[in-house]
Amino acid sequence: MADVRVELEPRRLTAGTGEPVIVTVTNTGDVIGGYAVRVLGADPAWVRLSDPEPRLFPGESTTVALELRLPPGLPAGERRLAVQVREVTGEQAIAIEELVVDVAGAPRLGVRLEPGTVTGGRRAAYGVVVENTGNTLVDAAIVGTDPEHRLDFHLEPSRLRLAPGEHLTATLTVSGKRRLLGSPVARAFELRADERAQPAPRRRRDAPPGDAARAVTQPDTPPAAMGVFVQRPVLSRASVSLAGLLLAVTVFALVIVTALNTVAARSAADRDLALQVSQAREQVATTGTSSLSGLALLLSSGEPVAGVSVEAFDVTDTSAPVATTASGETGAWAVSSLPAGSYKLRFRGAGFDEVWYPAAATNAEAASVEVGPGESAAGLAVLLGGVPATVGGTVSGDDVAGATATLELPLDSPALLGQLGASEDTGAGRVRGAVVRTVPVGSDGAFELADIPSPAVYDVVVAKPGYSEQVQRVDVAAGEDRTDLQLQLLDGDGAISGRVTGATGPLGGATVTATSGEVTARTVSLTEGEVGSFTLRGLPTPGTFTVIVTAEGHAPATLSLNLGAGQQLDGVAATLGAAAGSLGGTVTAPDGGGGVNVTVTDGSSTRQTVTQSTDPVGSWSVAGLRIPSTYTVTFTRADLASQVVSVSIDGFGNVTAGAPAPDRVDAVMRSATGVLTGTVSQYRDAAAGSAAPAGNVRVTATSGTNEYTVTTASTPADAVGTYVLEDLVPGTYTVTFSRRGTAPTSQIVTVGASQRLRIDPVLVAPASISGRVSLAGEAAEGAVVHLYLASQYGTAAPPVATTTARGGRYAFADVDAPAHYIVELRRSPTGAPLVTSAPVTLGASEAATADLTTP
Repeated sequence: MADVRVELEPRRLTAGTGEPVIVTVTNTGDVIGGYAVRVLGADPAWVRLSDPEPRLFPGESTTVALELRLPPGLPAGERRLAVQVREVTGEQAIAIEELVVDVAGAPRLGVRLEPGTVTGGRRAAYGVVVENTGNTLVDAAIVGTDPEHRLDFHLEPSRLRLAPGEHLTATLTVSGKRRLLGSPVARAFELRADERAQPAPRRRRDAPPGDAARAVTQPDTPPAAMGVFVQRPVLSRASVSLAGLLLAVTVFALVIVTALNTVAARSAADRDLALQVSQAREQVATTGTSSLSGLALLLSSGEPVAGVSVEAFDVTDTSAPVATTASGETGAWAVSSLPAGSYKLRFRGAGFDEVWYPAAATNAEAASVEVGPGESAAGLAVLLGGVPATVGGTVSGDDVAGATATLELPLDSPALLGQLGASEDTGAGRVRGAVVRTVPVGSDGAFELADIPSPAVYDVVVAKPGYSEQVQRVDVAAGEDRTDLQLQLLDGDGAISGRVTGATGPLGGATVTATSGEVTARTVSLTEGEVGSFTLRGLPTPGTFTVIVTAEGHAPATLSLNLGAGQQLDGVAATLGAAAGSLGGTVTAPDGGGGVNVTVTDGSSTRQTVTQSTDPVGSWSVAGLRIPSTYTVTFTRADLASQVVSVSIDGFGNVTAGAPAPDRVDAVMRSATGVLTGTVSQYRDAAAGSAAPAGNVRVTATSGTNEYTVTTASTPADAVGTYVLEDLVPGTYTVTFSRRGTAPTSQIVTVGASQRLRIDPVLVAPASISGRVSLAGEAAEGAVVHLYLASQYGTAAPPVATTTARGGRYAFADVDAPAHYIVELRRSPTGAPLVTSAPVTLGASEAATADLTTP
């Protein structure tokens, strides 16, 4: 008979240490055996055996070195394996020993910023994608630091709890005090994952910059992610330039307003000036070799001005010009044949204020221009401004009260083109200009914009919340009174149309809401015809709209759309995911899958249910799950080995990994315990003849502190000797079979989970007493023989057994032992004792002899 024994050293090890497990295999049988060694519960690619198929002589042992190379990413925790040694010859005996492998946790977080760089003012928002790429649950905070200690960081959620393979997107807000003036500043910062850190506290208003960043000790590890916050100053160069321009325009307008009182008086002077200009065109200096030249340009637009008188004065006498000329069609002028010296230049023209070079109101503030003999001073440009003008008109519409009229200097005008950098787009294809003045529109629709610089080209913009913005461009001449403008305030003339779809196709009955400021428009997608289509009309343009699409049983979708002036935007696609997901399936087990506890968790929420015990047995389902997400589904029952499944669900409730479908998350569970069964037989007599099933045999299985006991059946006749030991915890047991009067027998077995082992032992014969009986030297026939316990003989206790002599012999079979007995001989059951034996000491399964002879 072949048999095998297996021993492991060590029985528990830590993964990744490289420590081998020594498997000792012993052939406990009486024939040569060949064996196959394998590891249950592990991928064969993880296992290396020094001798996977040893051959042993009877009683011989060998050692097999077992190396486990578990793959990275294996979930942390205790992993139970089993080393199986199976005989491939003879009776194919199997021995199994449990091996416990501790997989250490390797927490790893992947962090990335989306986008990596953001431009903003006081604060900026980033998306932070955090993924657990390790093998254990991570509970960590994302800590932000910057080398200048000028930024505060706030992450929502502030603390992250991620299962292996899980990821989520958090919102990072970076804020800091910005500079008042200057250029944008790029502030670099780092993000680190800290399992011990708490979220960085918000900095107090009275705390110096960087206190929040210093609240967390910076580790020496490399940063998980890096980002840049390009922080704009409060006043940019473009703003300062625009403010300077508007200040100049304002100052100029004030000067012009002051000059309005003298316009009538200057009319005659202008006529005289025109005559002087005409004369100046003919006047040319006749001495000297030096010259002066330049341009006369409009202050408001930078365009050339023709017919402007240019007078050159000697710096020592500004009462009379030494030379006079006028600007041509291109604004160019030139004075030649001047003697070498220093000069001041005065520019005058009809409808324009007098200006001394380069931009002075009087000769005392003017700059002198010096030229040497034969030299030429070129590029002497001066900006001239006309007298103030007035722009006005009437706005018509259903409700003009509350509207405003704004005068803007277009940024594409020659005066501003390329000077202010990037400009603000209204979202309607129009670039806002520099605002010169804004006035409210009266209830009668009238408006007036007075004292504006001229000549110039302006945009007149009429706007009111909820209505379309109207723009009219006007060309204002110097001092012009333009009050006949007609503008109409229109209702929204924009539209948004498209289609709503769900996971199964077009979705009717969805509510579509568009919001822009105080304007809100709603509609419902069609349920017939072009199912899912929708149209929102009467939207004020230009504008930016937030469109929210909702439907029962679906997650809402949010879109941000820009409408240009009068734009009819179509082809908008809104796809709605499921509002919640569900998982379900069927559990099968050896005795039915009912009553199994099912736990579904994604780390932040946990749902539980129990599989059905009625038809359909083993089925389960859990609804209302947050999606998209990855869930860990755990199946447990006290008598079954636990099963764990990881399932990922997308935004439409479909399974992307872990199961064929949301309703097919199935599990096949095996018993967590083993069963030992068999039939106990016993030889009838010491001669070890035939054996028969034995009832009332005590069967005991012991493993450490665990002990299981049962007694073999004594009825009915066809079940005598059978036994069943159930719910055995997997392990190695010593099984003992004992019966009164019989020497016990033991056997060592290994029971695995869900394993059913059978042992059919044969007990040796029970104890017995026999002997010869003679009366007066002759074999007694029919004499009565009593068997007493020695401790009860001579008392009123009856004999434990009685028999009748046959052929001069008697025998008591199946006697309880160990014990002390006395045998007594009588002629009849009630007769007097004739002879008694000496005390007989009887051991288990011992055959004792006690002869009885009378004189």
